[in-house]
Amino acid sequence: MSQVISSPDKTEARASSSFTLLDAMIIGGLLLWGSVFLLRMAYLRIWYSTPICIAWLGAIWFYVKQRFDVKIPIVLLALVYASVALDGLGNLFDLYSTKYKYIQYDEFTHTAIPALTAPVIVWLLNEGLKRFGYRLPLWLVTFFACTTMFTISGFYEIIELWDDKYFWPQPGMRIHGPYDTANDLQCDLIGLVIGGIAAFLIFKRREKQPPAGA
Repeated sequence: MSQVISSPDKTEARASSSFTLLDAMIIGGLLLWGSVFLLRMAYLRIWYSTPICIAWLGAIWFYVKQRFDVKIPIVLLALVYASVALDGLGNLFDLYSTKYKYIQYDEFTHTAIPALTAPVIVWLLNEGLKRFGYRLPLWLVTFFACTTMFTISGFYEIIELWDDKYFWPQPGMRIHGPYDTANDLQCDLIGLVIGGIAAFLIFKRREKQPPAGA
Protein backbone atom coordinates (compact mmCIF):
# COMPACT_ATOMS: atom_id res chain seq x y z
CA MET A 1 0.00 0.00 0.00
CA SER A 2 2.95 2.29 0.57
CA GLN A 3 3.59 2.19 -3.16
CA VAL A 4 0.14 3.59 -3.83
CA ILE A 5 -0.36 6.25 -1.16
CA SER A 6 2.44 8.43 0.16
CA SER A 7 2.26 10.02 3.60
CA PRO A 8 2.18 13.78 4.09
CA ASP A 9 5.46 15.52 4.84
CA LYS A 10 5.82 17.60 7.99
CA THR A 11 5.36 20.94 6.27
CA GLU A 12 2.15 19.92 4.56
CA ALA A 13 0.89 18.21 7.71
CA ARG A 14 1.30 21.46 9.65
CA ALA A 15 -0.54 23.34 6.91
CA SER A 16 -3.44 20.89 7.00
CA SER A 17 -3.76 21.16 10.78
CA SER A 18 -4.56 24.89 10.58
CA PHE A 19 -8.19 24.20 9.60
CA THR A 20 -10.32 26.47 11.80
CA LEU A 21 -13.90 26.80 12.96
CA LEU A 22 -14.30 29.71 10.54
CA ASP A 23 -13.29 27.42 7.68
CA ALA A 24 -15.91 24.90 8.79
CA MET A 25 -18.57 27.61 8.91
CA ILE A 26 -17.68 28.95 5.46
CA ILE A 27 -17.61 25.50 3.88
CA GLY A 28 -20.86 24.59 5.63
CA GLY A 29 -22.45 27.78 4.33
CA LEU A 30 -21.30 27.09 0.78
CA LEU A 31 -22.65 23.54 0.97
CA LEU A 32 -25.99 24.79 2.33
CA TRP A 33 -26.16 27.44 -0.39
CA GLY A 34 -25.47 24.83 -3.06
CA SER A 35 -27.98 22.35 -1.60
CA VAL A 36 -30.80 24.90 -1.49
CA PHE A 37 -29.94 26.02 -5.01
CA LEU A 38 -30.07 22.44 -6.31
CA LEU A 39 -33.39 21.88 -4.57
CA ARG A 40 -34.97 24.96 -6.17
CA MET A 41 -33.11 24.87 -9.50
CA ALA A 42 -35.87 22.86 -11.19
CA TYR A 43 -38.26 25.81 -10.71
CA LEU A 44 -35.92 28.65 -11.70
CA ARG A 45 -35.76 30.40 -15.03
CA ILE A 46 -32.30 30.74 -16.52
CA TRP A 47 -32.13 34.49 -15.77
CA TYR A 48 -32.48 33.61 -12.06
CA SER A 49 -30.32 30.49 -11.97
CA THR A 50 -27.44 32.11 -13.89
CA PRO A 51 -26.54 34.90 -11.41
CA ILE A 52 -27.09 32.58 -8.43
CA CYS A 53 -24.80 29.95 -9.94
CA ILE A 54 -22.12 32.47 -10.94
CA ALA A 55 -22.17 34.03 -7.46
CA TRP A 56 -21.87 30.60 -5.80
CA LEU A 57 -19.02 29.51 -8.07
CA GLY A 58 -17.32 32.86 -7.55
CA ALA A 59 -17.58 32.49 -3.77
CA ILE A 60 -16.02 29.03 -3.97
CA TRP A 61 -13.22 30.26 -6.24
CA PHE A 62 -12.47 33.24 -3.97
CA TYR A 63 -12.46 31.17 -0.77
CA VAL A 64 -10.21 28.44 -2.19
CA LYS A 65 -7.85 31.06 -3.62
CA GLN A 66 -7.62 33.10 -0.41
CA ARG A 67 -7.52 30.19 2.03
CA PHE A 68 -5.43 27.61 0.21
CA ASP A 69 -3.74 29.68 -2.52
CA VAL A 70 -5.26 27.39 -5.15
CA LYS A 71 -6.82 28.76 -8.32
CA ILE A 72 -9.59 26.57 -9.68
CA PRO A 73 -9.30 26.68 -13.50
CA ILE A 74 -12.00 28.89 -14.95
CA VAL A 75 -12.71 26.34 -17.67
CA LEU A 76 -13.75 23.81 -15.00
CA LEU A 77 -16.10 26.31 -13.39
CA ALA A 78 -17.50 27.05 -16.86
CA LEU A 79 -18.35 23.35 -17.21
CA VAL A 80 -20.28 23.50 -13.93
CA TYR A 81 -22.18 26.57 -15.14
CA ALA A 82 -22.89 24.81 -18.45
CA SER A 83 -24.59 22.01 -16.53
CA VAL A 84 -26.81 24.55 -14.75
CA ALA A 85 -27.52 26.31 -18.06
CA LEU A 86 -28.75 23.03 -19.57
CA ASP A 87 -31.37 22.79 -16.86
CA GLY A 88 -32.28 26.45 -17.24
CA LEU A 89 -32.71 26.10 -20.98
CA GLY A 90 -34.91 23.06 -20.42
CA ASN A 91 -37.17 25.10 -18.15
CA LEU A 92 -37.14 28.12 -20.47
CA PHE A 93 -38.16 26.25 -23.62
CA ASP A 94 -40.29 23.63 -21.85
CA LEU A 95 -38.01 20.85 -23.10
CA TYR A 96 -38.67 18.62 -20.11
CA SER A 97 -42.32 18.14 -21.00
CA THR A 98 -41.70 17.67 -24.73
CA LYS A 99 -41.71 14.05 -25.83
CA TYR A 100 -38.88 12.91 -28.08
CA LYS A 101 -38.50 9.67 -30.00
CA TYR A 102 -35.25 8.19 -28.67
CA ILE A 103 -34.18 10.10 -25.56
CA GLN A 104 -36.02 12.55 -23.33
CA TYR A 105 -34.49 15.86 -22.29
CA ASP A 106 -34.48 14.76 -18.64
CA GLU A 107 -32.41 11.71 -19.60
CA PHE A 108 -30.07 13.90 -21.65
CA THR A 109 -29.45 16.30 -18.76
CA HIS A 110 -28.99 13.47 -16.26
CA THR A 111 -26.27 12.14 -18.56
CA ALA A 112 -24.68 15.43 -19.60
CA ILE A 113 -24.52 17.13 -16.20
CA PRO A 114 -22.38 14.45 -14.47
CA ALA A 115 -20.17 14.29 -17.57
CA LEU A 116 -19.62 18.07 -17.42
CA THR A 117 -19.03 18.27 -13.67
CA ALA A 118 -16.83 15.15 -13.27
CA PRO A 119 -13.59 16.93 -14.32
CA VAL A 120 -13.92 19.62 -11.64
CA ILE A 121 -14.66 17.03 -8.93
CA VAL A 122 -11.61 14.98 -9.97
CA TRP A 123 -9.45 18.10 -10.03
CA LEU A 124 -10.67 19.36 -6.64
CA LEU A 125 -10.19 15.98 -4.97
CA ASN A 126 -6.73 15.57 -6.45
CA GLU A 127 -5.61 19.06 -5.47
CA GLY A 128 -7.18 18.75 -2.02
CA LEU A 129 -5.30 15.53 -1.32
CA LYS A 130 -2.06 17.16 -2.45
CA ARG A 131 -2.69 20.11 -0.15
CA PHE A 132 -3.06 17.73 2.79
CA GLY A 133 0.15 16.03 1.73
CA TYR A 134 -1.19 12.80 0.22
CA ARG A 135 -0.29 11.44 -3.19
CA LEU A 136 -2.73 8.99 -4.73
CA PRO A 137 -2.64 7.58 -8.26
CA LEU A 138 -4.88 9.56 -10.57
CA TRP A 139 -6.99 6.50 -11.39
CA LEU A 140 -7.78 6.06 -7.69
CA VAL A 141 -8.66 9.74 -7.28
CA THR A 142 -10.93 9.48 -10.32
CA PHE A 143 -12.62 6.39 -8.88
CA PHE A 144 -13.24 8.10 -5.54
CA ALA A 145 -14.56 11.21 -7.33
CA CYS A 146 -17.00 9.15 -9.39
CA THR A 147 -18.27 7.17 -6.40
CA THR A 148 -18.74 10.43 -4.49
CA MET A 149 -20.69 11.92 -7.40
CA PHE A 150 -22.91 8.86 -7.64
CA THR A 151 -23.60 9.09 -3.91
CA ILE A 152 -24.61 12.73 -4.34
CA SER A 153 -26.82 11.73 -7.27
CA GLY A 154 -28.60 9.21 -5.04
CA PHE A 155 -29.08 11.83 -2.34
CA TYR A 156 -30.50 14.24 -4.92
CA GLU A 157 -33.06 11.62 -5.94
CA ILE A 158 -34.11 11.37 -2.27
CA ILE A 159 -34.51 15.16 -2.15
CA GLU A 160 -36.60 14.93 -5.31
CA LEU A 161 -38.77 12.29 -3.63
CA TRP A 162 -39.30 14.50 -0.56
CA ASP A 163 -40.14 17.48 -2.76
CA ASP A 164 -42.64 15.45 -4.79
CA LYS A 165 -44.24 13.81 -1.77
CA TYR A 166 -44.42 16.61 0.78
CA PHE A 167 -44.32 19.93 -1.10
CA TRP A 168 -46.71 19.32 -3.96
CA PRO A 169 -50.49 18.98 -3.59
CA GLN A 170 -50.47 15.96 -5.90
CA PRO A 171 -47.65 13.40 -6.31
CA GLY A 172 -46.10 12.97 -9.73
CA MET A 173 -44.83 16.51 -10.36
CA ARG A 174 -41.16 15.56 -9.90
CA ILE A 175 -41.22 11.75 -10.15
CA HIS A 176 -42.80 10.56 -13.38
CA GLY A 177 -43.56 6.87 -13.10
CA PRO A 178 -42.18 3.90 -11.15
CA TYR A 179 -38.87 3.79 -13.08
CA ASP A 180 -38.07 7.51 -13.02
CA THR A 181 -35.58 7.40 -10.14
CA ALA A 182 -33.80 4.28 -11.36
CA ASN A 183 -33.63 5.66 -14.90
CA ASP A 184 -32.22 8.97 -13.64
CA LEU A 185 -29.51 7.15 -11.68
CA GLN A 186 -28.71 5.02 -14.71
CA CYS A 187 -28.17 8.14 -16.81
CA ASP A 188 -26.15 9.72 -13.98
CA LEU A 189 -23.90 6.66 -13.91
CA ILE A 190 -23.34 6.74 -17.67
CA GLY A 191 -22.53 10.44 -17.58
CA LEU A 192 -20.11 10.30 -14.67
CA VAL A 193 -18.27 7.33 -16.18
CA ILE A 194 -17.86 9.27 -19.45
CA GLY A 195 -16.79 12.41 -17.59
CA GLY A 196 -14.50 10.49 -15.24
CA ILE A 197 -12.70 8.74 -18.10
CA ALA A 198 -12.34 12.04 -19.98
CA ALA A 199 -10.99 13.79 -16.86
CA PHE A 200 -8.53 10.96 -16.18
CA LEU A 201 -7.16 11.04 -19.74
CA ILE A 202 -6.85 14.84 -19.79
CA PHE A 203 -5.21 15.17 -16.37
CA LYS A 204 -2.96 12.15 -16.98
CA ARG A 205 -1.69 13.76 -20.15
CA ARG A 206 -1.02 17.00 -18.29
CA GLU A 207 0.91 15.11 -15.60
CA LYS A 208 3.25 13.71 -18.26
CA GLN A 209 3.97 17.11 -19.74
CA PRO A 210 7.23 18.70 -18.55
CA PRO A 211 6.87 21.80 -16.33
CA ALA A 212 6.99 25.15 -18.07
CA GLY A 213 10.57 26.36 -18.46
CA ALA A 214 12.03 22.91 -17.92
